[in-house]
Amino acid sequence: MNKGLISTSRLAAILQESPSDAAPVLLDVRGMAYLKGHLPGAVSARWQDFCDANSPVKGALHPDPAVLAGRFAALGVHPQQPVVIYSDPLENWGAEGRFFWMLHHLGLDDVRVLDGGYPKWRDERRGTTLLPTRPRPAAPFVPTPRAHAAINREGVSACVNGQQADTLVLDTRGTDEVAAEGRIPGAVNLPWSVVYREDGTFHTADDLRALFEAADVTPDKEIIPYCTGGVRSAVVFMLLHLLGYPRVRNYDGSWWEWTHYKMPVARG
Repeated sequence: MNKGLISTSRLAAILQESPSDAAPVLLDVRGMAYLKGHLPGAVSARWQDFCDANSPVKGALHPDPAVLAGRFAALGVHPQQPVVIYSDPLENWGAEGRFFWMLHHLGLDDVRVLDGGYPKWRDERRGTTLLPTRPRPAAPFVPTPRAHAAINREGVSACVNGQQADTLVLDTRGTDEVAAEGRIPGAVNLPWSVVYREDGTFHTADDLRALFEAADVTPDKEIIPYCTGGVRSAVVFMLLHLLGYPRVRNYDGSWWEWTHYKMPVARG
């Protein structure tokens, strides 16, 4: 499963060995925490900057892949250069997964998430800096969108109404949120936080498979994770994709969109 993850030791070795023009693009997706210290050379990026400003739904991804590609290129991202994303896994609500999902959706494959994120890197006393890094824009690139990586409200509604067989809608919010707010009818609840160990690293592939399968999240189904705004659910999307699940689609509008349009809600 580690094809989409990278350890702190491996990243440190790559950064030491690679010339500057071949080093991976480092995306720090922690928001304002970037100013309190970050990996040298990392640029700050916010998932909100890739949302549709014209949508009434906060989590909705911008619908034009070319616009999204342009925003990534402005951060220095290009399909021919590796990308490493990091956050504070236990504090950042899944932003690293959202970036992985967005880049996967645009057709980029050489994308890694730093396992354990910034806290593990810092606690191992690896190099950090307070000096902001100015992005070095890359040449514009043409995205190759993977439409099967995302699903809209109409698609989720069709699943809820039984129009698509072998589909499981997966609510990745906390159990307290589901109890207080309700859920999409038929959705199974598996909180996103259970995929992490106490130190913020992910559980092993075998443990994750067991965890998902115990919740009836099996590879023979199409899995549709959602949360509040399609961020935490993107972490689950990433892990299921890395585990080899063939049909996974993140619902980026998620609960914000579902309730905005007054779609059916189940309680209990």
